[in-house]
Order: sequence, then structure tokens, then C-alpha cells
Amino acid sequence: MRAVILSIGTELVRGLHLDTHARHVARALGTLGVEVVRHETLDDDTQTIVDAFCRAGADADVLVATGGLGPTQDDCTRHALAQAMDVPLEEHPEAVAHLQAWAEARGRPVSAANRVQTLVPRGADVLPNPVGTAVGIAARVGKARVFCIPGVPAEMRVMLEGEVLPRLRGTGPGRVTLVRTVRTFGLRESEVAETLADLMVPGRRPQVGTAVHAGIIDIHIHASGEEGEVRGLLNADAATVRERLGPAVFGEGGAGLENAVAALLDERGATIALAESCTGGLVSAKLVGVPGISAHLLEAVVAYANVSKVETLGVPPELIEAHGAVSEPVARAMAEGVRRRAGADVAVAVTGIAGPGGGTPEKPVGTVWFALADAAGTVAAREHLLGDRGLIRERAACHALDILRRRLVEC
Repeated sequence: MRAVILSIGTELVRGLHLDTHARHVARALGTLGVEVVRHETLDDDTQTIVDAFCRAGADADVLVATGGLGPTQDDCTRHALAQAMDVPLEEHPEAVAHLQAWAEARGRPVSAANRVQTLVPRGADVLPNPVGTAVGIAARVGKARVFCIPGVPAEMRVMLEGEVLPRLRGTGPGRVTLVRTVRTFGLRESEVAETLADLMVPGRRPQVGTAVHAGIIDIHIHASGEEGEVRGLLNADAATVRERLGPAVFGEGGAGLENAVAALLDERGATIALAESCTGGLVSAKLVGVPGISAHLLEAVVAYANVSKVETLGVPPELIEAHGAVSEPVARAMAEGVRRRAGADVAVAVTGIAGPGGGTPEKPVGTVWFALADAAGTVAAREHLLGDRGLIRERAACHALDILRRRLVEC
């Protein structure tokens, strides 16, 4: 079965919002063995959407469209679908009942604007929406089964899992497309490509590719076929990747460096403290996003100004005067100071120049010093990170977490 995904919304076309729906829908369809052959991102224009429906109806078996089902004038997906089906829009009793129940549960009247959400192309079915006002629509255009669901992320995911996938399950060819992702940090993409060259040959099964963001390199392994066979192929390649890339591998799937650190802290029963300058609390924010981290993270200090480094962390002012705030001695003193202050087993410090100004020939923008202090002593490392201010801070936070992860692995 071949599928087309339509992401509808002017804000997506103009780059005001990132389209993450197509990726989510494509992966979900892949688990059913439905092959996605095209993604299209469309403006809120009725004729543009009509044309896209008709194209998909001619060359696909399944069409999933997200967005354009709201109550405003630019929400025109239902109108476009009716035109592509060459039928009128009609009030659907199920959609009317849903909207009335939604309004009554909140003590509100049904507005005139919301009434448009009760309109469905004649002959189409309603897809219940348990978390929003806009019902979805199931219909047929040409040879394609069409599913239109809201673009609001929470509504889209619930309706995809609860309404669309069950209607498609069992109709495919008995094949699945599965993806397994191994996550690494600390290697260059060229190093990974060299090490895994024999796995990344075009046409090989499974297919192996890489994606990079902020120093994290994801190795995606994917294949289609009978589920048991595919899982075996993916497991074998994942084991090979882990063996070849060794300590650079920190996890799989969507887990970040912070998840790997949190798991190691649980295993070791260790406590940590953080001292951040250029990252401005980004390292601690990542860790705090992991449930249960309160058992391990004792304190996180954002010592951005030099006076804070001195008064809060106990960094000797003569170190800053002699070496500058972005230096190995200051990074070491920050880590030791916050560890002493918090009474933590291990502490990590970050100090650097995130830009766009502040750099010098000796210390250009992107210069970042890291230090880790524990019972075995203090170690420090310097990195020259590339990118704008936001990317340098993100990369610095990842480096700090990776330094902590590797130390915990050694313990």
C-alpha cells in the first residue's frame, strides 16, 4: 500500500512552525507496512488542497491530511475535500452532537464560527475527537482512502492512534517498516561514516544512514518485510554499530544524553552539582526534564557574572584576573567550588564564549572550558564549538552531559 501525507497550514509553508506531523504519521504508517511515497506541505488555499487530494487519489492507496479543520476562515480542508469528492458539505449529526456535548461540558454556547466544524462532505464518515472540537473525516478520493485529522499536535496524535491506524490495520500486505536508532556523541560524522561504511552501502538491507544535530549523531537502521525477520535484521545491525562505536554510544530511540546520565546516576546512587556560565542553566534544564532526577541533582548554579563565580562558587579572583573567566583554572575552580558547596559526589562546570561578541584571537567565539570534579580529582577539557549563540550553548550543554556520562561509566 502506498501513502501520501499532507501537512496543511500557511504557517508551515512559511516556516513559522516546524512540521513534525509528517514524520510521526510516516513512522506510524510504516509499522503497518504502508509505504509513504510523498510528503506535501500546503498553504491554506482551497484549490491547492483540492489538487493535492486529486493527485493522491490517482496514485496512492492511503492519504492522511493534518490541519485545516478549525473554525476560522483559513481552515479549508473540509471544503477542499468536498470539491475533490464532487459532493456538497452537509451538517453531520455525529459532528453536531460532539460539538454540543463539548460546549455543554464547559458551560459554553456553541459559537457560529464553530458551527462550520459540523460540516462533512456527503457520504464521508466522522472520526471522533476525544480531546478537541474538530472531528476528523474519513472518505475516499479516487482509489485512495482519505483521513483528515486536526493539526493540533495533541489531537493529531490521539486521533491517528485511536482512529486512523485501527481502520488501516489488517488491510496492508502483512509487512512492516521498522526503524531502530542508535545515538552517539563525541565523534565526527566522517568518522562514523568510515567506521560503518560497509553497513551504509546503497541498496543494502537494512538501510543505514546518519543524522546530525548539536554533535549528536543518530544512526538510523530501517527495513521493510515480515516483522520477525525485520526485527532480527535491525537487532543485528544495532549490535554491530554499538560494538564498533563503543563508548560514543549513549542510547537508542529518542532518549537524550540527559536520560543516559540519569540512568547512570540511578545505578551508582550518586549525587551531582552543576556550575554553569555560558550555558545559563541549559545543562540543569535538560536534567530536570528527566523524572526522578531530584534524587541526584543537589544544586545547579548559574554563575554568569565574574562576581558570582567569586562570591557564590569561591573562585579566587586572582585566577580570573590572571587567566580570564573562560580558562582551565577557572573552570576547575568552578567545579570544585560547586561540589564543595553542595556536598555532591561529582560536579561539572561550564564556562565559555557563546557569542556573537566577546571573542579574541586567543579565545575566539565558541571557546568553551569544561571541568569535572569528584573524589578522584578534577579534570578539564576545552572545545572549540561552531554555530550561532544558540547552537554553541546547545553543543556545550551536550558536551557537559557527555563528560559526566563517561565519568559515571568509568566509576
